[in-house]
Amino acid sequence: MDPEVSLPKYVLEQSEWYAGKARSNRRRFFWIRGYQIVVASLIPLVSLFGAWSAQRYVSAALGASIAIAEGLQQLGQFQQNWHRYRAAREALQREQFLYEMSAGPYATTSDKLRLFVERADSVMGGEASKWLTWAERSEGTQTQSQTTK
Repeated sequence: MDPEVSLPKYVLEQSEWYAGKARSNRRRFFWIRGYQIVVASLIPLVSLFGAWSAQRYVSAALGASIAIAEGLQQLGQFQQNWHRYRAAREALQREQFLYEMSAGPYATTSDKLRLFVERADSVMGGEASKWLTWAERSEGTQTQSQTTK
């Protein structure tokens, strides 16, 4: 494998991957939040109809669906993932711009490609370590709650 050809392509593919993941997490986050807003606004409207037999069941179902949607949001961490992936994508795009313009740290180095790969890898590695920290913390919380039962 020729590193001068493969590694920058890999970095660009990773940048596109981050962009795609940021978009999909953003869509999920906005869909869930939009759903919660609409359903929450229906609860007072249902109560305006007065006492009818199904009113309390409809209100309860609407309230429960809001709680379920929030639970799904917390499990998926869509807002946090959206921000993390977008930040990684922007950092990789900045590195690419500086590399292509021979600006910043690339202005004085004799091996721009090596520096680009190292700095891009640092961005991707930082993102991976953030995810690992979150996963370990999340797993520790689950283990802790299971032992207290």
